[in-house]
Amino acid sequence: MASNQSGSGNTSKNPGSDLGTSPYQDDVGTTSFNFGGKPPIVYMQFLLGEEIFTLFGDAMLNEAFESSFKHISEIITESVLLENLGNAQMTSVTNNAVINNATFSYEKRILKVLRQNTTAEDTTADVQYYWACRKVTQPLDNNINPHSIYFENDPFSPTWYINTNGGIHILPKDSSAEPVGKVYFLSFPKFGVGKEDDPNITHDLGNTSGFHNFSLIGATDEEEIFIGLPIEAREAVYLAMATNLVFGFLSNHVQDDEDSELVSLLNIQQDFLGKKLQVELERISKQFGAVNE
Repeated sequence: MASNQSGSGNTSKNPGSDLGTSPYQDDVGTTSFNFGGKPPIVYMQFLLGEEIFTLFGDAMLNEAFESSFKHISEIITESVLLENLGNAQMTSVTNNAVINNATFSYEKRILKVLRQNTTAEDTTADVQYYWACRKVTQPLDNNINPHSIYFENDPFSPTWYINTNGGIHILPKDSSAEPVGKVYFLSFPKFGVGKEDDPNITHDLGNTSGFHNFSLIGATDEEEIFIGLPIEAREAVYLAMATNLVFGFLSNHVQDDEDSELVSLLNIQQDFLGKKLQVELERISKQFGAVNE
């Protein structure tokens, strides 16, 4: 396991955890993103190099992937993420008690919000439809004040906002105070958190699923950690992850009196990974960024 190994000539304590068993077996998998059919942890070992790879345990690997996924996803437009979510479980909720919950929008990227009109608002045979909402940008008090020019009262051009408690509110209100809404979202992956902890998450990475560490993701399980991202963006996530690991170790664990050879190796690898990552970021931005909308 990666967390039980140490780099040659490095006396600092391994900063990772001892949890999980890394699947280093040589079995050829069926991953759709072909790294030779190997588990993601093996590809990470390839990117870092074996000597550098042994410096990192599960805790650092997990955190590096989580932050890298979030960073890359922020470059990609909502429409692209929504398209790639497809029919993934729990990409939308319609329960108003959930939508208005103070913690619903925490660690999630809201991709699309819809409001269902009431029968009283409809003009054609009382048929109810969902209407796309735009996000409110003006101060909230103006949007709910009927005497303000910014008052949101058009059911066929609804809006939404995140209130001060973190819940999602949709305007205009209806006779029941809170209209029926549908919210599409992408929650960011968090190792150790699964459906048993929070049903309103995109990635099931808890103990029950067995995917509670990055090192436990096998070749055929790669889809679970990349739900929502286009396949072309996965290389950028891996490169960002590797770059962050090297940079973090250099910043926090390597002192002047430590192994100069290791420091030199880390600096070389950081420069190499950084250049490859920059190329990927430019490509992802051009292919999936706001410039295409």
